[in-house]
Amino acid sequence: MSELPAGADPAVGLCSLCAFARVQRSARGSVFWRCLRAERDPAFRSYPPLPVERCPGFEEQQGER
Repeated sequence: MSELPAGADPAVGLCSLCAFARVQRSARGSVFWRCLRAERDPAFRSYPPLPVERCPGFEEQQGER
């Protein structure tokens, strides 16, 4: 596994700290991480396979999520 920034959830990877990631919960309790960059750029997957270790669109979230 590559080196993740401090505070990153190792099960999720970079998405756990990314400004463009949102958590989606299903009615059955499943949790999915959605990439908002995918809405405007087809190079990004809406629901990337986790953990994400490298991403050209990663920007660290500022403040609390």
